Amino acid sequence: MSNWNRPPAGIPIADFFQTWLPAAFAAAGRRAPAQAPRVRATLSGEGGGAWDLECDDDQLLVTSASREAPDVWLRQPAADFRAAFDGDPHLPALIPPGWNALDLLFLDPRDTELLRQVSGRILVELTGSRGRRWSFDAAFGKAGISAGRPRTIIRLDANTFAGLQSGSLPPMQALLGGRLAIEGDRALAMQLLLLFGSRLGRG
Repeated sequence: MSNWNRPPAGIPIADFFQTWLPAAFAAAGRRAPAQAPRVRATLSGEGGGAWDLECDDDQLLVTSASREAPDVWLRQPAADFRAAFDGDPHLPALIPPGWNALDLLFLDPRDTELLRQVSGRILVELTGSRGRRWSFDAAFGKAGISAGRPRTIIRLDANTFAGLQSGSLPPMQALLGGRLAIEGDRALAMQLLLLFGSRLGRG
């Protein structure tokens, strides 16, 4: 699976979702857990698009976004999606070393259980160097999917993000210490930070 952890640099976004990601799922030899979420990825800007990702036993089905509501909706500028995998000189490393592209699908049964407890839409904004800003908009559950805008915004700088990613800064410590600026629903922010911290702890 090591060759399938990350997509090749510069791969077109449509090829990533339609070809590479299903091949990575097949190469991993994984099977979808019961009640695996339907994930929608919507990427705006040049090279973007919208896709529904649904696992059916040992297959990953990728289709154009439909009218049927997903369980998880991920929105992001296409340039920020590329930065996560290809890197950006003005941003920290955005994907922890122990993660791979299949983590977008929330296939770990522990994630499935945690996702049932979260309902809302949240926007994360990361500030890098030279004014570079990176964002990620995620919606979970019925309330989040139907929301016209995020209920919660989390803002942080590159050093705080790096500490969270490495595990040297626990999410709750960052929250209570004021390293994270939160607007809106703080309870939702805490739920998502716990989910994030749980996934980091698995390596």
